[in-house]
Amino acid sequence: MKDWQKISLILCAYGVLKEFRPSEPFVTKYLNSPPMNFTDDQITFEIYPVSIYSSMILLVFIFLITDFLRYKPIIILNSIAGIIVFVMLIVCRSLFLIQILEVFYGLFMACEVAYYTYIYAKVDKEHYQEVSSHTRAAYLTGRAVSGILSQVLVSTGFSYYSLNFFTVGGMILSLIWACLLPSVSSSLYFNASPEKTTNEIELGTSLKEQNGTGLPKKTNNFTAKNKGIAKIKRGFKLLLNDFTAAFSNPYVLKWAFWWALATCCYYQILSYVQLLWEEIIDKKDTQYYTKLNGAVEAIYTLMSALAAFIFGKVNVDWSFYGEPVLFVCSLAIGFIILLMAITDSIWTAYVTYIVYTIIYNSMMTISNSEVAKNVNPDSYGLIFGFTLFIALVLQTVLTAVVVNLFQLTARKQFEVYSAYFCILGVIFGLRSLYLFIRWCFKRRNPEEVSSSHL
Repeated sequence: MKDWQKISLILCAYGVLKEFRPSEPFVTKYLNSPPMNFTDDQITFEIYPVSIYSSMILLVFIFLITDFLRYKPIIILNSIAGIIVFVMLIVCRSLFLIQILEVFYGLFMACEVAYYTYIYAKVDKEHYQEVSSHTRAAYLTGRAVSGILSQVLVSTGFSYYSLNFFTVGGMILSLIWACLLPSVSSSLYFNASPEKTTNEIELGTSLKEQNGTGLPKKTNNFTAKNKGIAKIKRGFKLLLNDFTAAFSNPYVLKWAFWWALATCCYYQILSYVQLLWEEIIDKKDTQYYTKLNGAVEAIYTLMSALAAFIFGKVNVDWSFYGEPVLFVCSLAIGFIILLMAITDSIWTAYVTYIVYTIIYNSMMTISNSEVAKNVNPDSYGLIFGFTLFIALVLQTVLTAVVVNLFQLTARKQFEVYSAYFCILGVIFGLRSLYLFIRWCFKRRNPEEVSSSHL
């Protein structure tokens, strides 16, 4: 096995352990059952929004220091935050303490950016796309194993409370494994390698003004303070160069646009879907079916992984078919979520949720791949982090309006999310129509036709 494959395997093992959280498929049921006894309104309006707001705020700070601290410390912090969250879930009972717990959960989510970007500082550029698929597969595998175990435990009589102990065990193992991860000698920006730093010259930044030569030196007359300032300035310049190069490309911008908006709503649905299921179950008084959450999570992650693998192998000219596919999939998701919102059948709600997640993860595979093919390989982590940040900002706005301002029930919220995806579909539908009309007028000029496919 080659070195880069070993590193990828070690990181993916951490990813599986990090996602091993059997209590999560039943966390809403745990919060509104003894000994917690929070109401659905408290969970919807006072508990869950805290993690959404805190993760957005903390991600700004975490994203900047992740590269500076060379990834591994943030990965360790990720596991520590997870341990704190689920230990608090075991011992805390008051609303205030649970809200503090949600702040740590926001930190836990924000620190995940280190897991997804660590690998880019440890392997060569030609392996970036492959290791990206590995980390996503580890994420889905961890959630699938977690879902299967949680379903087995609940079905055999374990309480929702007891699931937290399994989760804490998984978090402790992830912390131990994180400490064993290979350290990163150079990062992408603030601790860039000489090769990366030298390339900065070609992008318009002269290192000669900083140390009197065209290349960085280990021995110079700078004080430690000046060296630190110069390193930070150099890192921000490299970051800005990669950011500008990526998002000045209309093709990258198109896929990143869908990526951010779809991820925003995906996280929101992930946060509130259990409340929707509880609302459906309470109305029909079919309490038994609330015990199937783990099975649903296992099914959707396994099927999403399969779909993502298939779509990753499909050879399609996405520069030509991208807009029509995004149009169709966005509208399909919109109608699926609407059906999820209005149904009184928990089985229909489960199935539509599974179908939705399969479509989302398939399209995410395509969007990630298309962005990766059209940006500087060194900027993968930057693009991921920034797109995630935009998604969290949008989710924060969505939460503030839909949840806190209008205080909509779970059903009404999902109707809004349905409209959200339909509007997204209309945007890409209009774009598809525009490009089709333009192509029809210019079909006799191949050079102009190809330029219209952006």
